[in-house]
Amino acid sequence: MFTTGRYASKKSRDLARRLAKEKKESYISRGKHTIAQLTEMARKKGEENLHIIEERKKEPVKLALIKITETKWQWVNENEL
Repeated sequence: MFTTGRYASKKSRDLARRLAKEKKESYISRGKHTIAQLTEMARKKGEENLHIIEERKKEPVKLALIKITETKWQWVNENEL
């Protein structure tokens, strides 16, 4: 599942949607959801990963990965875009 950070720019949202489509995964609008809420939504959909597009100065700069198991979630890594 792909999402963005809070208050994301259009560029970041578009990138998250495009990556989700390329990887044949789902996209969810971040809104005011917490990471815990997002991971729970992903878990219910059967997703094993949550990818978050992070930005700096309205530009997407990092792709963070959260690994999801049945009982917990864990930050795995961040990669520069």
